[in-house]
Amino acid sequence: MGDLIFGSALGVAGLIILGLVIILIGILSTWKKIPSDKAAIIVGLGKPKVVTGGGTMVIPIVQRMDIITLENIMFDVQIKQTKTSLGVPINAEGIVVLKVKNDENSIMAAVQQFNCAKESQTVDTIRTQASEVCKGKLREIVSAMSVEEIYNNREDFAARIQEVAGTELGEMGLELKSFTINDITDDDGYIEALGKEQIAKVKSSAAIAEAEAAKEREIRTAEAMKEKQIRTAEARKLGKQAELEAEAQIAEAEKNKELKILDYSREQETQRAVSDAAYKIQENITSKEVKNTEMDARVLEEQRNKEVAEAEVQVQIAKEQRNIELAQKKAERKEAELLETVVKPAEAERKKRELEAEANKFEELKKAEAEAGKLELEGQAKAKVIEAQGKAEADSIKAKGLAEAEALEKKAEALAKMDEAGKLQMVIEKLPEIARAVAEPLSKIGNITIIGGSGEGQNGASDVARYTVGAMKAVNEAVKETIGFDLTDVMKSNTIQAKTMKNINLDIKGLPEGQRVNEAVFENIVIEDVIVPEVDIEEENVIIPEIDIEESETESEKN
Repeated sequence: MGDLIFGSALGVAGLIILGLVIILIGILSTWKKIPSDKAAIIVGLGKPKVVTGGGTMVIPIVQRMDIITLENIMFDVQIKQTKTSLGVPINAEGIVVLKVKNDENSIMAAVQQFNCAKESQTVDTIRTQASEVCKGKLREIVSAMSVEEIYNNREDFAARIQEVAGTELGEMGLELKSFTINDITDDDGYIEALGKEQIAKVKSSAAIAEAEAAKEREIRTAEAMKEKQIRTAEARKLGKQAELEAEAQIAEAEKNKELKILDYSREQETQRAVSDAAYKIQENITSKEVKNTEMDARVLEEQRNKEVAEAEVQVQIAKEQRNIELAQKKAERKEAELLETVVKPAEAERKKRELEAEANKFEELKKAEAEAGKLELEGQAKAKVIEAQGKAEADSIKAKGLAEAEALEKKAEALAKMDEAGKLQMVIEKLPEIARAVAEPLSKIGNITIIGGSGEGQNGASDVARYTVGAMKAVNEAVKETIGFDLTDVMKSNTIQAKTMKNINLDIKGLPEGQRVNEAVFENIVIEDVIVPEVDIEEENVIIPEIDIEESETESEKN
């Protein structure tokens, strides 16, 4: 019984699990993933739902999911023999890029208009219908513009197409991304010659409107045969005249036609000449550009050759540098070998000799220091002796100097106390020295050459005498200038003139004893006459013997 209950419970649990698995599989089977470049529209069970780039659940049977691409769709657009605003047929080719706009309303509109069973069929449907719309709008814009406007301003042409076609495609849920015009041609060569004056003014305005509609159908058939030839009989004359007039008018029309054709031909030739000239100019420009390009190519080739040569030089330099480095390493290796085998032993020998020399030098230095110490002691002893002698001499010189200074001081005090007579005595005592000093230069003269005179020597001696007297006079004036004594007045003091006219009276005897000057000084000073012996004159060379100024010795001086 227990096993039965357990078996029943196990069966129920299995059924429950199986049911859950089935439910889970069902749920997973209804889950649909939508790529980011696709849009899904789910209809059924309420309002249609749009899903882009994600996932959603679609219940089978109850709901339906349609897919539409959001990628760019590109296709070509061609129109042929579409007339422009001036009636010129042209061909145009372009490329259109569009896509379904990525918003809910546009996606719903596109699905409503283009949806097919398969996504690829939907894309083909969009391409077909959009192509027709773009072709229609292209024809519409072409018919509203001239060939010149279309050809010369393609961007404006494409912008106008995109504006017009974009509006209509937008209502279909599509977004026009671009509309590019690739080529514009015509089968009549209009564009090739830029119209060639609008195809010769539209072939001379369609042969002047087919000769003005065959001159209005021959002036309405000569005005209905001139009203049936002016009512036949009467109109015969007028009919003939009308016929002549009609012929004249026809001739005039033919003439105008020919003139217009000639004008067209002339304009055509002019346009062709301008086109040919423009072609020649462009050909010359292109030829010049080709030559310039060739020259640039040659310059680049030369530059490349130069760079290759420089690179080769750099490679050679690198090789040389590597050889130099190898040579340096080899030299360093040799140097290391020499260092081990020659330099280091020599260095050791040199250091040994340096140490021996240093030891000898130290020994000699000690000997020299001992000798120097001995000499220093001897020098100090001698210096002390010299110092003692110097001090003794200095003391002696100092004593002598003090004595001389004291004597000078006393002499100065005596001079300060001395009156005029005393000072005069000192001057008179120095007169013999002064006279000797004046005569001494003359005593050293051997010959005197006198330039000038009579040449017989008569003036030479007198000139020498005058020099001697002038020298004494200069000495007298110098003494007078210096100390204020006139020696001439002193020497003439005993004359009547000196005592009466110049008031000079040297009465030494009447002076006090302290101020009295030895009267013998004045009485015994005799300046002898200057004796100029006979002078021999030889060619203006005057020989002058030594001139002596002698001082007479008086009895008192001898005593």
